[in-house]
Amino acid sequence: MVRLSTAIALLAAARSVTCSSAPVETRDDSPAYLNSSLSPKERAADLLQRMTWEEKVGQLGGVRKTLSRTDGQATFNKTAFDLVHKTQNGQIGLGSQYNYAKDVLPVVNELRAEQLNSTRLGIPYVTITDSLNSMWVSGGTLFPGAVSMASSWNLDLYEQAVAAIRDENHALGVNWVLSPELDVAYDPRNGRNGEMYGEDTYLISEFGTRYVKTMQAKDENGFVKIATTIKHWVYGRGNGGVNRASMEGGINHILNDLAPPYIKVIKEAEPLSLMVSYASVDRVPMSINKYMIKDVLRGILGFKGLIMSDANSIEYTVTESKVSKSREDAAQKALRAGLEHELSPAGTGLFTTLINFANNTEIVDLIDQSVLALLEIKFVTGVFDNPLPSVETLGSTLRNERHLEVNRNISRESIALLKNDGMLPLQRSNVSKVAVIGAYADMINAGMYAACNATDPAYGNSFRRSLARELGDENVLYAKGVDALPSNDSSGIDAAVAAAREAGLAVVVLGSGYGTFDLSEMNNRRTDGEGFAHADLGFPGLQQQLLDAVLDTGVPTVLVMSSGQTFVLNESTMRSDAILHSWFSGEFTGDALVEIIFGDVNPSGKLTVTMPQANGAFPVAYDYLASDDQGGFGTATLYDWQWPQVTRYAPLRFGYGLSYTTFYISPPAASCSGNVKISTTVTNTGNMMGKEVVQLYYRPEHSVIEFPVMKLIRFSKVDLAAGESKAVSWTIPTNELGYYIDGEWNVDYGNYTFWVGSSSRAEDLQRLNVTISG
Repeated sequence: MVRLSTAIALLAAARSVTCSSAPVETRDDSPAYLNSSLSPKERAADLLQRMTWEEKVGQLGGVRKTLSRTDGQATFNKTAFDLVHKTQNGQIGLGSQYNYAKDVLPVVNELRAEQLNSTRLGIPYVTITDSLNSMWVSGGTLFPGAVSMASSWNLDLYEQAVAAIRDENHALGVNWVLSPELDVAYDPRNGRNGEMYGEDTYLISEFGTRYVKTMQAKDENGFVKIATTIKHWVYGRGNGGVNRASMEGGINHILNDLAPPYIKVIKEAEPLSLMVSYASVDRVPMSINKYMIKDVLRGILGFKGLIMSDANSIEYTVTESKVSKSREDAAQKALRAGLEHELSPAGTGLFTTLINFANNTEIVDLIDQSVLALLEIKFVTGVFDNPLPSVETLGSTLRNERHLEVNRNISRESIALLKNDGMLPLQRSNVSKVAVIGAYADMINAGMYAACNATDPAYGNSFRRSLARELGDENVLYAKGVDALPSNDSSGIDAAVAAAREAGLAVVVLGSGYGTFDLSEMNNRRTDGEGFAHADLGFPGLQQQLLDAVLDTGVPTVLVMSSGQTFVLNESTMRSDAILHSWFSGEFTGDALVEIIFGDVNPSGKLTVTMPQANGAFPVAYDYLASDDQGGFGTATLYDWQWPQVTRYAPLRFGYGLSYTTFYISPPAASCSGNVKISTTVTNTGNMMGKEVVQLYYRPEHSVIEFPVMKLIRFSKVDLAAGESKAVSWTIPTNELGYYIDGEWNVDYGNYTFWVGSSSRAEDLQRLNVTISG
């Protein structure tokens, strides 16, 4: 690392530090905060005492958009950067997603060096970006989306994917990521469901814990590689599925339905930071919600890390919620509520107004606490001590073969087969031509938080390109049919129908929501993603009309869905001979689809969200309350919704997914002596190697407050050769079976029902009863 003083390298042993209001010097006259043998807390406390008021306030924000992109080139506007940096200099972001890492690193390294060498105390930036399924900028390994990788139900493989994403970020000098998202994908209208893991809190907890532990692994010098940010506290059930909409706020609802992933991840993985949501909870915006931040998050959940705003969320208390009278009022309210850092992509952070309160002892104390929290992250992640990343290390890390192989494997396991009338797998000897239909067949729909130009082959193979590589361009008859985004242009449908008839076999790829945060792609035609909710859960635009026209030909048809959302699959759609959901794509999703369709890979993905049966027939998550499934007056009203006549029990349920082989799960056995132990054996009864996800659900017979009809509590993904059997067992501490009542943990004793099976569908489960004694 470029540094004014290298005297710290000569320190031979740890020094003792006396806590006082005066800065501490070490024997060689270098400041104590540069002594890497001291704890991050000690170093932060020493540095804080040396900082001026202006320097402290500057740490509360940063420059989020460091580089732009103009005419296909990465560009840096020093005047704009310096204007924001003057008052917001705690962290920096990387800017445009379409810039390539190799072009970004030299510029950002210059800024990092300048901050170290040309500022009074040499306090480095911490580099912070979002990171769901790739680095924030281009040039790295592009994995499938969060909901996609969760659909693999393979925690070990996911850990490998996160480790690859971590190492690529680290090679770029990223020290802090704004992930993982622990929100519950409860409302199918929400445009951000693709960023989430699914609708079940236990599954979210498991994937979130793996993400945090893996990202925050330590390097050879004992520094955390990359700090994580769990988010959004709390979110996922916004009114109408709208991104920044309000939410209900009953404490039992929050602690039992929304908070469990946070509780587990905080306890087991110790994330270094947390982001609050945009939502108003019980009419109080989360950015100024002292009860939810201090009483619940700090108090009940015991979170000890840094707490930050979401982008511009403090400002929205002035401009949208109208609960703050001015920028200064909003900043004070947020600080007093417990926020310690502000994200402001436009560089107009409200915490800058706190500069005017140097004589307010309460504000001064709160800012000291906030700056300490940020400084500790900087010391913990080694930005004061580790060298700047090199272009050489970046080149050898990005897209190395190990990362690519992990990506191929998780792409294969992330795809769920939802219907198969015996059409799949296809036999190559029987396939001469294939009609590939739909705009989404020729793009990589990776989600807006991924660095991916959907139509640029540099980011990977679309399904069309993957299939053409397998069969030859001349044997793939491609027809877009209709636009990917809503339009009234149906002129291409006839060509799609003709292609299907000529080939005698069609694969139709329909989807929703492609695009990034690039301004050229932010428009009112978008149908999924952050800020783009969907009241209609059908295929956007004329895509359903396109599918119907192809199905009307009678040609054998495979439907592939590409999006972060679930869709209503109407009767016409269900005429498809086979249906696959590939979710948000990675660079190898197209290849994986070809492998699955031809049987080179046996599909093993499972739904992590339930597919609604009709527009408006939701919430439809599998873990509803028993009273949610009572339409009204006995046999006169058998349905929860009378038109169309459907119940909350949807057929395409959480945990469901088909395979090309068959599995037998033996009747489970249980024992209870302090803990509950459930065991079973799973056998591959088919003639093809396959992977089954064995799932365990439970509920108490009686509870103090209403309990869901069932809840997932364990799962295991088992790899089995044809004819092979493996034992599966789980041990569940009795205390884990409880729930919160008014902020207190409660465990019921008595009779419990457990279910073991391959999905949450009744026909896929075997039931057993267990009595738990107090």
